[in-house]
Amino acid sequence: MKNVTHAIPLSDVLTALTSSVVTLVDAPAGEDVLVGSVAFMDIDDLTMDMPPGRALPEVYLQVGVGDDDATRWVRDLGERCPAEHRPRVVFSKSVSARLREAAHESGIALVEVHAHARWEIVHALIERITGHGPRAAVESVPALDTDLFGLAQSVGESTGGLVTIEDDQSRVLAYSADSTASADAVRRLSVLGRQGPAGYLHWLQRAGVFDRLRNSGEPVEVPAQPEWETRRRLAIGIREPGRDGPRAPAVLGTIWVQEATEPLRADSDRVLRGAASIAARVIWRTRHAPTTDALLIQRLLGAHGGDVDLAAFAETFAMAADGQAAVVGFAPHGSKNAAAALPRGTVTLRLHASAFRQDCVTTRIGDRLYVLFPEHRSVDRVTSWTRQVIEQLAEGSGLTLRAAVAAPVAGLADAARARAEVDRVLDRTANLPAAEPVTTLARSRTTVLLAEILTLIADRPQLRDPRLDTLVDYDTTYSAELRASLDTYLTHRGDVRAAAAELRIHPNTLRYRIRRATQLMGIDLGSAPDRLLLEIQLAVHRSG
Repeated sequence: MKNVTHAIPLSDVLTALTSSVVTLVDAPAGEDVLVGSVAFMDIDDLTMDMPPGRALPEVYLQVGVGDDDATRWVRDLGERCPAEHRPRVVFSKSVSARLREAAHESGIALVEVHAHARWEIVHALIERITGHGPRAAVESVPALDTDLFGLAQSVGESTGGLVTIEDDQSRVLAYSADSTASADAVRRLSVLGRQGPAGYLHWLQRAGVFDRLRNSGEPVEVPAQPEWETRRRLAIGIREPGRDGPRAPAVLGTIWVQEATEPLRADSDRVLRGAASIAARVIWRTRHAPTTDALLIQRLLGAHGGDVDLAAFAETFAMAADGQAAVVGFAPHGSKNAAAALPRGTVTLRLHASAFRQDCVTTRIGDRLYVLFPEHRSVDRVTSWTRQVIEQLAEGSGLTLRAAVAAPVAGLADAARARAEVDRVLDRTANLPAAEPVTTLARSRTTVLLAEILTLIADRPQLRDPRLDTLVDYDTTYSAELRASLDTYLTHRGDVRAAAAELRIHPNTLRYRIRRATQLMGIDLGSAPDRLLLEIQLAVHRSG
């Protein structure tokens, strides 16, 4: 049950649901009665003591409740529940004369729902239109990047047509308001939450409509078909957002706009292109949204603001809240196809991790995978397991990973800190050799700290030595390669012959370049501070 702050007239709810889905049977208090909260009627409501201690939701959806029980419940409300505490509307797919009489006597409006309508769509749409202020109804459209119903309504208003948004299996996801007079047979079946007639879908397939929707990002016109009693339509495929590379973007669904009593507006094509882009983001996010369990794990690891009830988490996942633990983070390593392989890698990783430790939890945050092993003390065992998993994923999924281990971790309360440590290591060790794919902060502390120092200097212009810019400018003007020569010379600790051999120049040429470089910069390589500062500045320039 969801209680919302504001209320809207019943007439607005009926308009949004459309007369194809619902029919008002009786409204003793009129169609302007205000409603603002909705709930499913279940067996607990039928056995509730009367009068209830607080006001009931204003709208009840009678799902799976027999007519006799529903009639008795409505009549008891009228006899024993104060008027201000009663629901104002009951939606039912079975409206008998007895139920209608009981509802009328209790002052409760009764709405009949089409037998084929899906209750979850009815519930979702009522919740949507009652959550946006008084008289919010269909005129007020919520954020279009989160609400397909709002998007459908906006497209309908902008094109002058009747809109349905369907998934890639032609199942309805959302629709705009309309009237029965302007909706054709296929439209009426769609808003009931079913697929269109099989014969019409087959006709669309034979006519190449689905192929054009799949292969083009442009709107496709579908003429009126007297055989199926359909009116003219425009449709556009909803394509996977942000897709690049050799594989064509997947089609996530379709937006259909049926022409109503007037022709569609001239700019309907442009409206559909924008709507398809918005719908793609909404559907993509919905399909990839983490489950409740995944959100809990991610919050434990510090994502989404953290703030987890540790005792409840431990009970939910049947693990100990205290005791030493280990956190392992995995990141793609030099794989151009990481985005495509990560979903498969997540599943495989979960299987391997559960086989290693049954009470572990795994999750994916961004392009990284994480495993938490509770009550685990052996860093060597976890490291060995991690190395084996990386090898198996590379062989089975073609996914090349590198990993960082944080252990020991002081129980669940320390999990977020451990994940931050893992990320810190992964951020700074991307260039480590692939032959050593697993590391820890202790093993890579020099690499991590040096990378963080260089990043700090690079991000603060006041810490950059302008004398190095002078050297770079000289190289650019005269192709002198002084910076590279100086860098190689210092890397070889002043060994002229070794540095010259690497640069493939004569030692005397290198000696000349070093003298010229130090003159231009005004530094003394015999001074330890000068030499240290120069090495740091060269490293910053190299990493940039």
